[in-house]
Amino acid sequence: MDSRSSLLKYFQSKGIISEENARAVLVERSRSPKTEEAILRESKFVTDEDIAKAKSDLFGIPYVSLKDMEVQESIVSEVNIDALQRYRAVPFERGKDYVKIAMQDPFDVQATQALQRKYPEGTRIEVNITTEEGINSVLDRRIGEVMSSEVTEALEDVEMPVTEISEDPNILTGSNLSNAPVARIVNAILQYAAISKASDIHIEPMEKRLRVRFRINGVMTERLTLPKDLGPAIVSRVKILSNLKIDEKRLPQDGRFPIKINGTKIDLRISTMPTIYGEKAVLRLLESETGGITLESTGLRGNGYKILMDTLDVTNGIVLVTGPTGSGKTRTLACALMKVNDPKVNIISLENPVEIRVPGVTQIQINPDAGLTFASGLRSVLRQDPDIVMVGEIRDQETAELAVQASLTGHLVLSTLHTNSAAAAIPRLLDMGIEPYLLSSTVRTVLAQRLPRRLCQNCIEAYPAPKEVVENINQTMSTTKGFNLVEYLKRVGVSRNASGELENKVFKTPEIGVDGQPVIYLYRGKGCDKCGGSGYSGRIGIFEVLAVNERISRMMMESVSDKDIEKVALEYGMLTMTQDGYLKALEGITTLEEVLRVSKE
Repeated sequence: MDSRSSLLKYFQSKGIISEENARAVLVERSRSPKTEEAILRESKFVTDEDIAKAKSDLFGIPYVSLKDMEVQESIVSEVNIDALQRYRAVPFERGKDYVKIAMQDPFDVQATQALQRKYPEGTRIEVNITTEEGINSVLDRRIGEVMSSEVTEALEDVEMPVTEISEDPNILTGSNLSNAPVARIVNAILQYAAISKASDIHIEPMEKRLRVRFRINGVMTERLTLPKDLGPAIVSRVKILSNLKIDEKRLPQDGRFPIKINGTKIDLRISTMPTIYGEKAVLRLLESETGGITLESTGLRGNGYKILMDTLDVTNGIVLVTGPTGSGKTRTLACALMKVNDPKVNIISLENPVEIRVPGVTQIQINPDAGLTFASGLRSVLRQDPDIVMVGEIRDQETAELAVQASLTGHLVLSTLHTNSAAAAIPRLLDMGIEPYLLSSTVRTVLAQRLPRRLCQNCIEAYPAPKEVVENINQTMSTTKGFNLVEYLKRVGVSRNASGELENKVFKTPEIGVDGQPVIYLYRGKGCDKCGGSGYSGRIGIFEVLAVNERISRMMMESVSDKDIEKVALEYGMLTMTQDGYLKALEGITTLEEVLRVSKE
């Protein structure tokens, strides 16, 4: 029996899926090339565990839960970690002549045969089914163990002074460099950063040690300490990979190189800087592919999402995304480009650097040393017959004027600014010397955003919000017309039960307390292995989206302050970033503390 034709019937027979939801799945199946199983997963009517258990019943394949299982290292280590990652499999029980393996897809015959070859002849493989989360929980621990052991082993192999390694060009460029201890340390650091989804790696020489820190979910975390003498050799290894001058230690250098880990390509942007204790290297991990990146996944939703989509439908004007460095502006713009990307449309971008590759878009990297700036590049781009132009950043009057002229001549221009709010973008452009009448006729939409950390859904828990916190929430949301906290949360609960859209698995609607007043719930992460004990996993955007209507356009002509513009935008229904963040905190997507941390001016 084919799982794709029987899973829905199975869930219906067990009463797990209602008739209404089953019809929704069938309707989606009729108009989509996706499998029934894929639609079930995306709809969240059932969990991955439900699907795995259903397959277990339907096909007689034993189900095993790996989430809380302590799998012995000796069993997992029999098979290379790369192979286990590739085949999505975990050996969890070993006998004299058999091994039990949990697989995400037990029907993958090629994977089973490949795993069979990893064991001595005569070893019987017993296949079990499990969830992706269970597989990841074991493999992530194993990757951490491998990294730790590789670094330890590499340090033990270092028998010569590091100064000799860093200063001897024959050693640095020799054929055995890829097998050198320092190379293995760098590889282990890069692998850990990729697996933990770090955005930056900081290799920092201190007075008596070498510190390696990772920026994970926007927060710096120290994860590795090495002997200080290894610093020059490790930085030299990074320089070799990124084609930098290894003998130049007095000046900053910038470079770039790609890596491939577990089949995923990652681009790294390198910056070295001389410090009083030696050279510091910062490696930024850039997404080289856009698979899985969507505008919806950024956290933009509701009326703000609709305003942006309506703006992207027009053929001219300026769309701005504002916020500090690291607030996700580039990702939002890349997602916007993907929305309008079409063979019938000529899209050109000018970026510094090109961080996210968008297939079908002509992307140009700025090179000031060669005379290619945003301003000079934009002039040339406008001769390439573009329909849509993306300018990485408007940072001077010349670029701003060219962007305005481009929008006036029938181009849609997308760009970023460094301001604290959406309304502050208007005075910023006026300060650059743009005439008010030009600004009022070109700027259509301004977004401001920040990136608070997302709550780990594996260890999330609800708790009653203190009264003073509820009062603060009500006060913050008071500018939103018709907003009622209790009614909003009830609507969220109804929406979640009807469509399964809410990602918070422990969401609680308000309850009546002993004093007769409603009890409002907030959420926090307890900390678990999956999130490294932090209670957070990933980041989510909070947004404010200012639509330039006729009234705001007239205010721009009068050069009024950003506070006055924001006040009018709020009257027209704009949510501030803090308000958007509070709503996400009430839904258990993030926390109030995170919203306040990132939205501080």
